[in-house]
Amino acid sequence: MIQLENVKKYYGERLIFQDVSFKIVEGEKLGIVGKNGAGKSTLLKIMTGAENFDEGTIGGLRAEDIGFVEQTPHFTAATLLDELLTVEDAEKFMARKILFGLGFTEAELEKNPNNFSGGESAKISLAKALINEPRILILDEPTNHLDIYSIEFLEDFVKNYRGTVIAVTHDRHFLQNCVEKILDMENCRATLYPGNYEKFVRLKRERRESELKAYEKQQAEIAKLEDFVKRNKVRASTAKRARSRQNMLDRIERLEKPPSDETAAIKLGDAAESANRVLILENISFKTVIKNFSAEIFKGEKVGLIGRNGVGKSTLLKIIVGELKSDGGEIKIGNRVKIGYLSQGHEELNENRTPLEELNYEFGLTEGQARSELARLNLFAQVVEKPIADLSGGEKTRVALTKLILTGANFLILDEPTNHLDLPAREAIETALQNFDGTILIVTHDRYLLDKVTTRTIELGMRNAQCVIEKAEKSAQATVKLKAQSSKLKAVNKQAIEKVEAQIKMAEMELKMIEHEINGATAPDKLRELAAAHVAKLAEIDELYLRWEELQC
Repeated sequence: MIQLENVKKYYGERLIFQDVSFKIVEGEKLGIVGKNGAGKSTLLKIMTGAENFDEGTIGGLRAEDIGFVEQTPHFTAATLLDELLTVEDAEKFMARKILFGLGFTEAELEKNPNNFSGGESAKISLAKALINEPRILILDEPTNHLDIYSIEFLEDFVKNYRGTVIAVTHDRHFLQNCVEKILDMENCRATLYPGNYEKFVRLKRERRESELKAYEKQQAEIAKLEDFVKRNKVRASTAKRARSRQNMLDRIERLEKPPSDETAAIKLGDAAESANRVLILENISFKTVIKNFSAEIFKGEKVGLIGRNGVGKSTLLKIIVGELKSDGGEIKIGNRVKIGYLSQGHEELNENRTPLEELNYEFGLTEGQARSELARLNLFAQVVEKPIADLSGGEKTRVALTKLILTGANFLILDEPTNHLDLPAREAIETALQNFDGTILIVTHDRYLLDKVTTRTIELGMRNAQCVIEKAEKSAQATVKLKAQSSKLKAVNKQAIEKVEAQIKMAEMELKMIEHEINGATAPDKLRELAAAHVAKLAEIDELYLRWEELQC
């Protein structure tokens, strides 16, 4: 069991958090949430031993039991596969399984790990943390930089994980599906809630309402006592009772007013009328990334663009807005369509300006007007006076969103709009996009946002795009069928069914790994061995589906 008692942490004179106390039973999955700057990552560093704390006690955490994803990874091996095998007691089979599950190809297994992008390096660190299934797995924003398919693999892995998992994350889908408890860090304190994300939201709301009622009741009682003392303390006949009431006031343990959970609302404004066909893409090609891609988007649609990392999603958006020129094909923008573009790297921001200067330069706003607009996205005081280059990723996103709102665009093209944002900010953006009456094309790995906002999804594939799409559709149909039928089951049967469903997903992932090996094998003996393994795995999957069907009865 892991137990923290009254843990307190300062940075200099600044209090980060205090009185942090909670317990985690062996094998539990814990999510840690809170606004940016609440101390979540600091708490993880304390738990891993990377940072000291000022007061309190921590038990049940030994360095040799912990697997932790490095924030700044360092790789020493010549190949990606060998890098995973540098982990003590790592097995080649498990290394390949995890790497394939995270989206790496057979050819990439032989690539030098130092030659991957920043996002891919984060995936390598994650793979190294997962490979030996440590007793305690600690993850700091594990779904950052992962595509939807890799996130789904990670979710399956975590749900089937036998050890304890502690994850700081803003991924609401992950919190909904993978954790049993949520630690909410707010106002230098931490509160533990049982259940997944939706239960957490409900319980936190109920707790806040209850605390607010208790606070308001106490304030009314205090006001009544203070009024009595004020009116009666100078009158001889009532002075004794006034002193008694004053003693009562002095003994009251005053409740703190609960913090407001309201987030500044984001309003995108009414969209101007446009042509019915907002965007037409015909056979768009770009280098080796995009080949003959065609699509149409109509007025009022909210379309999600998904696909594995590297298939050209951000590239396609840049081609649409004119930042890149395609090698072939045609782009048609409808009449009266005004595009507003939010890039993933915030290239639309001049990092040498402050947010105030940026809004003045682009829109002619006075300082007061600019401050008012930025405050709508929780950008205040000194933050708006700093150079944009010095802002955090989340703060830059807020500045870019402020500019987007001010453009009055009726067709929004958004590339990862919720990156680096905390939960309240994500929910505010989600609500704004739901209420927007214009057209949206959005690239995002935030599946909760996709579910809530988009009306249609386009998958951008690689060379085997049709095969990938077909498999994805079959998988989605099977998942929908499983979920629809599972929801009708009695509680006594539900746990057994969920276990079999998880086994099916893992077996299908292992089948995919075998297929990867078959594609790269040439030796006859190896091919025969893999063919036999493929047949056996198919039989195992069939048996699992039969078991699943039996449990429906």
